[in-house]
Amino acid sequence: MMTFLTVCTIRQLPQALALGESVQQQHPGDSFVIGLCDKASNLPTGFQIPYPVVLISELAIPDLAQLSQQYTPAEMVAACKPLFINHVYKNQTQSNWLVYLDPSVVLFQPLTDLSNRYADATLVLTPHLLKPVTDNAFPDEKYLQNIGLYASGFLGLKRSAGAARFLDWWSHRVPERAFARPCEGMYTDQIWLALTPGLFEGVTIVKNPGWHLGLWNLHERPMTESNPVVFLNYKGLVDQEGYFQAQDRVRIANFPTIKKWLGDYQTRLRAFDRNGLGSVVPAYGLQSFKPPVKGWRKKAVETLRETVQFIETVDIPRKM
Repeated sequence: MMTFLTVCTIRQLPQALALGESVQQQHPGDSFVIGLCDKASNLPTGFQIPYPVVLISELAIPDLAQLSQQYTPAEMVAACKPLFINHVYKNQTQSNWLVYLDPSVVLFQPLTDLSNRYADATLVLTPHLLKPVTDNAFPDEKYLQNIGLYASGFLGLKRSAGAARFLDWWSHRVPERAFARPCEGMYTDQIWLALTPGLFEGVTIVKNPGWHLGLWNLHERPMTESNPVVFLNYKGLVDQEGYFQAQDRVRIANFPTIKKWLGDYQTRLRAFDRNGLGSVVPAYGLQSFKPPVKGWRKKAVETLRETVQFIETVDIPRKM
């Protein structure tokens, strides 16, 4: 038996509900839980979430107000994600697998490989890339190293002592260091996953190209009958809270199947947002999001940084 979990704000609930719909379709016998990183009192009057919900208040985070003050809403969700996962893992003891998925994910196939091909794994991860980058587009391989080798939009955890040790470690490392600052070596909960193959036994890296498609890897993932899409992450396509929407490698117009799926997905989101969920300001994460700089502005910023570096390092003779 599997338990599926996502963590979101009220504003992200339409995506979470679309994910829940796909989980029900692909795993009708398994449970789906939503971790709400928000105040339930901010839900529209009379709105009922049709799935079990874990509230952030149930996690008893002692420094919740301080975390909220220092983070953006997206960073806040990432900071609390390991705590939600650990809470559900410890309380859903009837499940052999706990699968975390970002609210922006949709399942197209059941995750049957977890119970057969990866049955001996403790922790299952998906890498951002499966092939070397051969162009000069953004993001390059160095940038991906700065934000993490593995995408934290998916985690598969088999009930085991090893998975419990990983969750305890991750839960202690992430909450106070979940800033999205790639140039400073920090990137939410995701950057920490790069350490897991060395620190823990049973960490398995999925190299099936149908697992975890997204803006960062569509260029290398051909969709064929023998290579069906298992799940797709719409992060950066339907929101502005990530960083991959600044990429310039992938044009959705060149992927007609993905373009159609995106249109269908946006239709589902509108259907789930009839109560105005998408306009609810998150209660936690009080810092404003600073989107990545694009186009000529990016070039201007780079030039200014080079100028500042020159000024700071050039040797200016003093008057004698």
